[in-house]
Amino acid sequence: MVNYWLHIKHTLLPELCLLCKKASGIESNTGLCKDCTENLPWLAVQQSCQRCALPLNKNTDQSALCGQCQKQLPAFDACHCLFHYQFPIDKLISRFKFNQQLSYSRLFGYLLANQIHAHYQPSSLPKAIIPVPLHKRRLRERGFNQAQEIARICSNVLNLPLNTNQCQRSKHTDHQLGLSALERRRNLRRAFTSKPFPPDSRIALVDDVMTTGTTLNELASCLKKAGCQEVHLWCIARAHRP
Repeated sequence: MVNYWLHIKHTLLPELCLLCKKASGIESNTGLCKDCTENLPWLAVQQSCQRCALPLNKNTDQSALCGQCQKQLPAFDACHCLFHYQFPIDKLISRFKFNQQLSYSRLFGYLLANQIHAHYQPSSLPKAIIPVPLHKRRLRERGFNQAQEIARICSNVLNLPLNTNQCQRSKHTDHQLGLSALERRRNLRRAFTSKPFPPDSRIALVDDVMTTGTTLNELASCLKKAGCQEVHLWCIARAHRP
C-alpha cells in the first residue's frame, strides 16, 4: 500500500530539479537533473594544488603545489574538494547554512560520497569520518552543524563510521572574513581539543567550504597532536584565496 501511494505521488507530483525546476532526468539521490549536475563548477584535480586543492592556472603542471604549500606544507595530508566556490554552489550552500534548508544535505552528501568513491581505492579510504565541529554558541545560533549533516550522508553511503565525539571546538571565535592570515591564525589558536587517537588512525574531516584553509589546518594540527596519523579533508567547495 505504501509503495502504491508513493507511485501515485511521484506520478501526480513529480520531483523537480533543484536548479532548473524541470521534472525530467532527476537523480533520485541528489535532486538534480543530469544536465544541471554536469554543468556545476566542478574543480578538476589536475587544475588544483595537489595538497590543498587550491584552484591553479590551467597550464600548471598536474603535480604542482600552490605557493603557500611550497613554503610550508599544511598539517593535513590530502584534500579533496568538489567545486569552485561560485554560482550556483555558493548560493546552494548559503541556503543550506543560513536558511535551514536541510534537504540540501542530501544533495551535498551524495555528490561528495560519489566523488570520494571514485577517487579512492577501497584500501586507501580513511577509517572514519569526523565533521568539523561548531562551538556550542554557534550551534545554538544556527540550530544544526552543516558539516555533520553532510558527513552523515557520506558515512551511510561509504559505510564508514561517523565520529562526532572525537573533537570539539572549545573556543568561540570571531568570523574569519576580513582577517589577515596572521589574524586568522591567532583567532583560531587553541580553538580545538581532541581525545587521543588509537595507533595508525586515518580519518577524513568533512566541511562545506574551504576558504584559506586556516581553520581546517588548525583542526588537522590538533588531531595530529592527539595521535592521528593521517588527516584527509573532504569539502564541497574550494574558494580562491582572498
